[in-house]
Order: sequence, then C-alpha cells, then structure tokens
Amino acid sequence: MILLSLNAGLLRAQESPPEAAAGGVEKDPDKLAPGETRLRAEVQQSLEKGHYQARGNVDLHSGDLRIQADQVDIYEIERPDGTRGKKAIAVGNVVFLHEDERLAGDRATMDLDAGTGVFENAQGYVQPGIMVEGRTIERVDATTYRVTGGKFTACTQPDPRWGFTATSAKLLVNDKVVAKNVVFKVRAVPAFYLPYMIYPIKESQRATGFLFPHFGSSSVRGFDVGTGFFWAMGRSADQTFYADRYSKAGYGLGHELRWALGAPSRGELKTYAFSPKDGNSWDYDFDWNALQVLPWRGRLSLLVRRYSSTRFQNRYQDNFSLATSRTERVLVNFQQNLSFANLQVSAEDNRTFFSDQTRVNRRLPSLRLNRQPKKLGKGPLVLAFEARAEDLGRGNEQRIDDYARVDFSPELSAPLSTTFLRVNPRVRARYTRYGASLSDGSVDVTGPAIDRRYLEGAVSIAGPTFSRVFNTPGGAYTDKFKHVIGPEVTWSYRTAIDDFDLIPKFDGIDQQLGTDQVDYGIVQRLYARRPGAGGKQVPWEFLSWSLYQTYYVQIADGQNEFDPNYSSNIFGPGGVADHNSPIRSRVKVRPTQSVSGTFDLEYDVNFSQVRNLSLGGGVSGERGSLTANWNRAKRVAEDPTERTTIRDFIRAGLSFQVLPNRLTLEGSANYDFVQKTLLQSVARLRWEVQCCGFSVETVQYNYNGREERQFRFSIELANLGSMGNFMGDETPGRQGAGAVGGLR
Repeated sequence: MILLSLNAGLLRAQESPPEAAAGGVEKDPDKLAPGETRLRAEVQQSLEKGHYQARGNVDLHSGDLRIQADQVDIYEIERPDGTRGKKAIAVGNVVFLHEDERLAGDRATMDLDAGTGVFENAQGYVQPGIMVEGRTIERVDATTYRVTGGKFTACTQPDPRWGFTATSAKLLVNDKVVAKNVVFKVRAVPAFYLPYMIYPIKESQRATGFLFPHFGSSSVRGFDVGTGFFWAMGRSADQTFYADRYSKAGYGLGHELRWALGAPSRGELKTYAFSPKDGNSWDYDFDWNALQVLPWRGRLSLLVRRYSSTRFQNRYQDNFSLATSRTERVLVNFQQNLSFANLQVSAEDNRTFFSDQTRVNRRLPSLRLNRQPKKLGKGPLVLAFEARAEDLGRGNEQRIDDYARVDFSPELSAPLSTTFLRVNPRVRARYTRYGASLSDGSVDVTGPAIDRRYLEGAVSIAGPTFSRVFNTPGGAYTDKFKHVIGPEVTWSYRTAIDDFDLIPKFDGIDQQLGTDQVDYGIVQRLYARRPGAGGKQVPWEFLSWSLYQTYYVQIADGQNEFDPNYSSNIFGPGGVADHNSPIRSRVKVRPTQSVSGTFDLEYDVNFSQVRNLSLGGGVSGERGSLTANWNRAKRVAEDPTERTTIRDFIRAGLSFQVLPNRLTLEGSANYDFVQKTLLQSVARLRWEVQCCGFSVETVQYNYNGREERQFRFSIELANLGSMGNFMGDETPGRQGAGAVGGLR
C-alpha cells in the first residue's frame, strides 16, 4: 500500500506505515494542510509530469472531500487566471463522501481545490434526507447540485413508496429542490405531472413552498380542489396563502399568519374570503387570536370573530361550534399588573343575531381597576375592590344608544379558619353612575342620568366537616381512602335598589336586586393515597358530590329571576314566584390524570321533576383520547304529560391510533335526540409512515336546512406539508410545508 501526499506542485511518495499496510486505520489529522491531497492505493505511479495514477482500492482525501474508486487519475492543471490546481478523474465503483452526503456512480470528474465536479450515472443521499439519482449530477459548489434525468424521494424505505422524476433540477442542500417537468409516482405508477415544482428539504422541516393539494367532492359545492403557499418567515413565524375552487359554489381565498415569540406570546390570524358562483357579493370570515407579553408585566390581547352572515357560516363552516354560533366579537385588551391592583383597558364590540334583528353591546372604551382579596397589613381584615369607567352602547343595527357608566365597589372581609370550620363575614358597598336611563315604558336609553347605591353583607360558613379514613391494604387502586363531608351555608342581604326598572341592563352588574337569601348545601369528597411526583404517595381527590339550594326570603321584586346559579327562572305552580330554588347537584369524578367526568342535575322541588341533566367526560392515553358531553332539558309543567323534552343533545370526539404512529382514526359527531337527527359528523382516517402518508375525510351535515355530504383526500410527503379544509372541523396537520417542526 502506497500513501501519496501532494502539495501544490510537489509530489512526495512515502511508504505506508505498518498499520496501514496491515489494513489498519489511517490516523489522519482532523484538518489537512492547505492545498494538500492524500491518496491511498494498492498501486500508484507517475505516468507523466503532472499526471498521477492510482489503482486498486483507491481512497483520496482532499480538504473535507473524500473519493473512493477502482482507479483515480490526478492531473495538475493551470487555470485561466494563471493559478495551478488539481483535477481528479475517478472510474469504477466511484463513491463520493462529504459530511453526511454520499454519492455513488460509474465515473466522476472533480476539481479538487474548488470541490466541484460531475458524476455520471450516479445515485446517493444528500443532506438532510433526500435520495437522488441522475444521469449526471453536477456539484456546483458545497451547497448546490444540478441534476439531469433525475429521480428524487425522501422515502428511505428499501422500496420507496413514492418519488418524482425531473428532466432537470437544482438541489440546494438543506433548502429545496427546484425541478422542471416533474412526474410524481406512487410506487412505479405515474400519478400526476407538474411543469415546475419546489420541494423543501430543510433540516428544520419548515421551508417555504407550495403545499400538496387536497381533493374532494360535496353534494352541495361540487368537486373541489385546494392548495396553498407556505412562507416560513423564520422559526417563530410563518404565513400561508390558500385557494379553493368548488365546481358548483365558487372559489375562496384564505390567509393565515402565525407567530410564537416566547410563551405565552403567540398569535394566529385566519382570514377567508369567498366569491359565490351566483354573482352575489363576497362573503368573509375572520378568526383572529393573539397575545403579546409587554415589558413591566403588561399584556396585550386581541380577539376577532367576525363573518359576513350567519347564512354563510351555516352553509360553509364545517366546524359545528362556529356554524351554530350567532355571535360576533371584537376585543382589544391591555392588562397591567400594578403593585396594588390590576389595570385593564379594553375596547369591545359584541353582536348577537336573531331572526328579526341584531343585538349590539359594546364598550368603547372601558377602564377597569380591580384588586383581588389581600390582607391589610398584619391585621385580620382583607380588602378587595373593583372600579370601572366605561362608555357603553346597546341597541340594534338601526339604533345604538351610547351612555357612560362609572362603578365603584369596595369589599372588606375577615375570614377565620380552623381545621374543621371556615367562616368569612364580608361587607360590600357599591355606587354606580349611569349617564342615561331607560325611558318610561321603553327600551331606549334616552332618560336622564341615574345613580344607584346599595350595601351588601354576607356570611359564608363551611363546616364543621367530618372525616373518616378507610384502610384497604393491598387494594388495586389505593391502600387508604378518606371521606370528608360537611355543610356550606351563605347568608346574603342587599339593600333595596331604587328605580331598578329605569337602570339600563348591559351585563350582570346591572341585574342586582335587593335581596335576603340563604344558599345552603352539603359537600362530600373522597380522597385516595396515590403516587405523585417522584413516586411519593400524596392525597388525590378522585370524587366530589355537592348538593345546593337557595331560599329567597324576599321575592316581591322577583329576585329569583336573576340568579345565575340556576338554568332558568324560578317559579311555582301558576307561574307565581316561589321562595325555593331547584336543587342543584354536581358529581365530579377523576380517578386518574387521564380519566375525568362530571354529572350535573337540577331538580325542581315545586313541580317534583328533573329540569336539566348533563353528563360529560373524557379519557386520554398513549393511543388516543375520547370526549363526550350529553345534555337534556324538560319543560316545567304541572301536568306530567306536558313535560316534553325541549333539548336532548350529545356531542363526542375521538382520536385513536389503530396502529401506533401509523394508522389514526379521528372523528366527531353531534346528535339531536329530539329531532332524531345526526346534525353533523366528521370521520377522518390518517395513514402515516416514515416518509409519506394520506388522509381521507368524510363530513356530513343535516342542520338548519343544510343537507350535505363531503369527501376529501390529501397526501402528505416527507418534508412537504398538505392543506386541509380552511373552515374545517379542527383538521390536524393544516399547516405549511414541513410543518412537523412547528413554531417555537
């Protein structure tokens, strides 16, 4: 074995060290001397001046490049600028190595100093994960290759599941492949043709480029196709531009801007515009949500939910919660934590759509200062307060009445606590100034300014509590249970509110009536000793059950009609106000971190009937999750035959990995038992392997006159994202090219 060392213009042949001759590993320095080339071969000879030849297991090092071949000829060349260099021609089982890149071919011609060259009938791997073949592969520089007659894939399976061919292409290492005359193939079967394509191959898996299109059909919209362009603005920000075309309905354009500037600062602004085929005006949908942390513990948040019409939402929105919503909201809020209180400045506009009108409530602007309960010095007194000044507006699309409201409400309390008893007496004073009042017999806020003053006192008592411990040695769930039970009672008294009927009602602040009432209940809790952080046994509340009721001592003004703790107004037979509220029951179960459930019930003691039932819960694990919520309500009536069901509804969502990390089933459903109708359902099957995947989705709607069936199909390739339905039912993966990396 001969070891050859070449420095520019100098040849020095040396005998190979014994370990090299014996087949040992050559211990080259980490970095070769400038202009140095090292060659190892079984046979080496100088054929003529400036021409060296090596044969048999040739291993050539030049800078950070390495070439292995059956034969290598090295030529000293003179460049046009007068400088001298070295050119290598390698033939027979040629292998080229550079960092993580590897190419193999029949022949290679390289400029060893510039690191450029051409490989013939070559194939190999180029960082970060693209397999390439080509009739010729030209290395233009350290980051650029030109390929003619090429084949590409990011599927590293022994038998690649997909790939594409191109007559010519430029490959930019750790960036993209720009190809012309592209034929995409699944296995060896041609699927479609593109005259031009940019395929991202960034190591971060976030690259600018076109998204893989989705295809589908709808019984209402016709055949649809959609795609998008993803702009990776950086690791922490991106934009996506969307386009959809429906053969029967029209076309839509969408835009999404996302950023994440360090938790919790982040934003997602989604905008969609739709041009109907019938020539009507454009429809739109805005769904913006952003939060930005500011210096000195400040926060600025933005929430925009606006759309052109409820008809557009009902017809084209596939997210059932949004399709059934009748509200719009715009909110800009600034929050600053001060040393003694929290300051909020906000502007808000809310609209609720009814069949015959639109109700508008807005705050433009609102200034609020509130202090959570905090001790005054070292004494027993606790102070809390809320103060606000705001310009309010209420009305409809024809008329909005604007007026000012100033409200101040301080509260003092003196909580006492022992191991089995908690007592908290408190007193609150409230003053509210309304810049206008309701006109007599009218809903218009055109009357003179009005003041409201009241005092409120309350005493809350929790306990005495009683407990008992149950030992269960060797139990499957725990070795020790603890049962805790105790009453809770709150007495509240509020002085009479003068001119209550003249106060404009904007929110709950304005609904306060003079009252004298007692809220009472009993609460049970069950604890188990369970492993916590680090495996240490800690108490875990796995079940609680609370029963509550309210007794209204004073009902002359209909105080019980405004109690937010119950689902509806409280009255007895004949529609007369009653002292007793329904009994409210709530059971919460959480045996583990991944399993939870709630069961709520309202029982009307005046009619001896159940008013409302709701049951909800969820299960999550390594292979998926399941959530479900059911709600039923009955009409309150003296005649049992008239106690018809007015609401009976269930909604559920499922995500389950049928084959872990490969086949995932996702779905959601909304069913109305009263109408016996499946209002909406989504079923989605996602198949993912190392280098590719696909998604098949079906959507069914039968709600508010919309009867529609949809089908969609999309493909996901390694390093290339796909686009889902822009107004879809929380479609996973609806991000940009190479969105696996996500924002950070």
